[in-house]
Amino acid sequence: MPPTCRTPATALLRWLTLLALALPLPSWSADDLAWTRVRKAVFGERPLLEDPSVLSLDAPERAEDASMVPVALRVGPRGTVLRTLWLVVDDNPSPLAARFTLHDAVVGSIETRIRVERYTPVRAVGETGDGRLFMATRFVRAAGGCSAPAGPGGDDDALGRMSLRRFGTASGGRAETELRIRHPNHSGLEIELDSRGYIAADYVRTVTVRQDGQPLLDAVLDISISRNPYLRFGVAAGAQTLDAQVRDSRGRDFRARWPSDEPRPP
Repeated sequence: MPPTCRTPATALLRWLTLLALALPLPSWSADDLAWTRVRKAVFGERPLLEDPSVLSLDAPERAEDASMVPVALRVGPRGTVLRTLWLVVDDNPSPLAARFTLHDAVVGSIETRIRVERYTPVRAVGETGDGRLFMATRFVRAAGGCSAPAGPGGDDDALGRMSLRRFGTASGGRAETELRIRHPNHSGLEIELDSRGYIAADYVRTVTVRQDGQPLLDAVLDISISRNPYLRFGVAAGAQTLDAQVRDSRGRDFRARWPSDEPRPP
């Protein structure tokens, strides 16, 4: 067999290929195409600042369940007040997972659970009253959360049922509160196990919370939010009543009210 003939260009290409294979892969796509599109559509060319004392994001580096990934948008305890928060999951089919409008600084940090379809950056963006934007980013390793097969159907009679749990008072007269909503939150990408067909999208779209009759928190949600949506936020420790109104993507409305002396669930 004659010896192999290699031109300098061929040898260089082979060397570059081996070098590329030896280098570590970047945490996420270098061009961040999905985020570039979301940023342009929602925030334009406005600068995004990074300051953990104003806004940070908690999320697991590797999620145990891609359909229920806990995330927390942490608002700094002092100083800059954020009026609007966005939650973005770059590489999900619908990247803009949620927008929260905070009518009172007592709301503070917000926790929820999201679906993650593939390895992706997750971002929290906050806007101050004077229009400045702050951003925090975490990379989450999870896959299949938006398209996982749907389990057995829930109880239709429980659709839209809400429960509220309150915790002890924190500094500044702020009480942590959990709001849970019974809803399948179908993404439109799930496959029904029996029929093997897609389940039509059906998810909680808006949540409005009022404290003693005054606006406290508005949320606009999308398919990236997990089944049976969960929100944790702050309320004034001395609040007498909380009212919640929920509307889903099919136009169904659900309402609930809790007096301050309502017993907590076991």
